[in-house]
Amino acid sequence: MIHWPFNLAVSHSLADNTATDNIVVALVDGQGRVGYGEGVPRSYVTGETVQGSLEALQRDLAPLVLGASLEPEEALGWLEKRGGPTLVDRCPAAACAVETALLDLAGRAMERPVSALLSADPPAPVTYSAVIPLLPPEGLPAILAQAKALDFKQVKVKVQRRGAAELMAQVREALGPQVSLRVDANGAWSAAEAVENIGAMAPSRVEAVEQPVAKGDLEGLAKVTAAVEPLVLADESLCTMADAHRLVENRATGGFNLRLSKCGGPARTTALLEMASWEGLACMLGCQVGELGLLSALGRHFASVHPGLIYLEGCLTRFFMDRDLIRDDLTFGPGGQAAILPGPGLGVEVDAAALNGSRAFSLS
Repeated sequence: MIHWPFNLAVSHSLADNTATDNIVVALVDGQGRVGYGEGVPRSYVTGETVQGSLEALQRDLAPLVLGASLEPEEALGWLEKRGGPTLVDRCPAAACAVETALLDLAGRAMERPVSALLSADPPAPVTYSAVIPLLPPEGLPAILAQAKALDFKQVKVKVQRRGAAELMAQVREALGPQVSLRVDANGAWSAAEAVENIGAMAPSRVEAVEQPVAKGDLEGLAKVTAAVEPLVLADESLCTMADAHRLVENRATGGFNLRLSKCGGPARTTALLEMASWEGLACMLGCQVGELGLLSALGRHFASVHPGLIYLEGCLTRFFMDRDLIRDDLTFGPGGQAAILPGPGLGVEVDAAALNGSRAFSLS
């Protein structure tokens, strides 16, 4: 387990994050190859805790993996097939860490990148969005100036219960008319407040709104989706397949914010993406606050073979921290542009020194 402080506090309506708590799994095969995986438990999203995730690793996941024999081509989805969907629902961050380690190990054994195990389609470069957290008024101009200097084409802004329209007007003025803007309320509003606030943001041409109401308020989410012009995306309301079915049945959203750790790993995330496609819903790939290099690499692989994702977030580690789990710098370039990772496996090198002093959990 890793507990590292942020050099910039990351706040939104559900949490004030000053540090990240992540779990890292190292899986060793019979030839001594090592695959790594990462998960980010966030209680305000999935109800998970770090301690609960570690207990799930030891009690439920390790017995499935230790001594198991599987072909590398079977790595994607193997864990859920072996342990059942309820296991993934119960401990998605731990499941994501183990499945990622399996995929990393399988890719190294096959000398192929993880992207090749996720899809038969060839990978392509990706474009990331900027994400602007809640900031005091005096801090916002500098962040907006940085986003403009980096020439981002897409920008997401965290908003609070009050003042969203005024904030977005400031953002639009600073970034200019060509940038695609969206907001994330993290459930800060009631349905009536959401409709009012989104309407008031119309002059700023906000094109999408994430999680306008509380995660359990499907009726309110449906009302907002039906009443406003911008695309409404479910985030905290969308973690499991059961959540997805409820959202569809209630016509509660225009799309899903998929996050690999929140959703239980790449196999489950792929299934949610396919379901959304069948239902005519849009999908974006978000990231958990505090994702480190292993999850960033996994997100890059996933996005590179799913070009239909409308927005992409990730690879933010070095904006918020002075160190990473990996030696590679996955930070995107100007405009949010980022190259594919050719592999093998996740295509990154773990910095063993970064794990010193952390509570390690190795599956071998």
